[in-house]
Amino acid sequence: MKTIRFCARLLAILWLFASFIPAASADQSSAHLAERLSALEQKILVIESNYQQQIASLNEQILLLKKETDTGNEAQADNELETLRQAAGKESLNSEESQGKKATGSEQNFIAGNLGLQAENPEISLVGDYVYRLQSIDDQRNNSDVMMRNLGVHFETYLDPDTKFKAAMPVQENIASLGEAYITRFGLTRNLNFTIGKFRQQFGIVNRWHMAALDQVEFPLAMRRVLGDGGLNQNGVAFDWQLGASGKTTHELTMQITEATNARLFSGNTRGMPAMLLHLKSFRDIDANTYQEIGLTALAGINDQWSVSTAGVVNTIDKTRPVYGFGLDFTHLWEPTDNMRYRNFMWRTEFYGVKKEILKPDTGDKGSIFAWGAYTNLQWKVDRQTETGLRIDYFKPDSQKYAAVPGLALAPLAVIANNPSEWQLCPYITWAQSPWVKYRLEFDYKSGNNMGPDERRLMLQCIWAAGPHKHDRY
Repeated sequence: MKTIRFCARLLAILWLFASFIPAASADQSSAHLAERLSALEQKILVIESNYQQQIASLNEQILLLKKETDTGNEAQADNELETLRQAAGKESLNSEESQGKKATGSEQNFIAGNLGLQAENPEISLVGDYVYRLQSIDDQRNNSDVMMRNLGVHFETYLDPDTKFKAAMPVQENIASLGEAYITRFGLTRNLNFTIGKFRQQFGIVNRWHMAALDQVEFPLAMRRVLGDGGLNQNGVAFDWQLGASGKTTHELTMQITEATNARLFSGNTRGMPAMLLHLKSFRDIDANTYQEIGLTALAGINDQWSVSTAGVVNTIDKTRPVYGFGLDFTHLWEPTDNMRYRNFMWRTEFYGVKKEILKPDTGDKGSIFAWGAYTNLQWKVDRQTETGLRIDYFKPDSQKYAAVPGLALAPLAVIANNPSEWQLCPYITWAQSPWVKYRLEFDYKSGNNMGPDERRLMLQCIWAAGPHKHDRY
């Protein structure tokens, strides 16, 4: 409004100025000039009055339009509400008619939500692992071996939205045992998961897997020699931290505190002192088709009781001595994103080592043994159903004269032979008939220096899974 008024007055002044110049040039009188100024002022007042009337008229029209709009919206809302009420009434009537029809029939079904609880039953899978072996071992007569190595019964379910339960029970021909049974609480704190129960430990990579989920028929030779044939599988608690990323690399730290019952490492732990394991993993995407993973493992525990044979008499000595285990794992996987079901290449290598402080079984003096081993595994996926690969194993035990004291042998971590070593070649091919059934043909050749006879084995393995888990590696 102020802008219009200012413009009107400015136009009036300009008009006056334009009118004044010719008047001045004509030398008109002062009275005539005053008369013209008065007329101009009257015109300005008329313009301002008209402007005020126009503004008032516009305001009335705006209020009228707003009132009509509000009335229309209310009417539309009432119509929609009435439509919903009518639909609900029809649905209720149909439901009553349906229930009436059921009541007049010979059978009536009662439905009460999820009270059947079928959804809460755990998922159950059966995993079969059958192996047939033809073998040739120097100085041995046994040339074949056929066995149903394991029938795994696997359970898995969520106990609540944050807690998951898993269990595995291996059943063999003459014995059944508890493999794993644990629960995991996800999101205990930010980036932290908590596990409690019995579980295969995160010493490297493949120690965590079940045998039916391996890429080969058996665990690597070095792992079996250092950690025992069954690997590390103990009761305890575990904490898994997601440490975030540094650049393109993400990091994860696992800490496990467990009982020390592994016979290969803690056979002299009589006081029940726990062992601690740390595993640091780093994962990096090299490009869209390639990733690399590297891990470091450290294990510490104690033994506190020793048997010492002196002059043919075995004495028991209480003395705390530490055990240290360490590992390194590396995985390189190339898997083209546009053809990942048909082609890939994997290279995995792991190193295992143990230093075991002991009391020498022949004198009772302090001593130590150190053993280590490693494997490298190359594997190719040649089509959607077929994989082939080669694993090379190596193990180096300690050489000690007291390693074979009768009844107190420290093998295979220590032997009496000079410069002992073992190596093994394992070429294999795996054919997946379907996600539930696969076959593997593998040839193992093991030899070494002062470590027993050479061994040659041709193995046919059949693995099947009945249930939702297939061949999960957990």
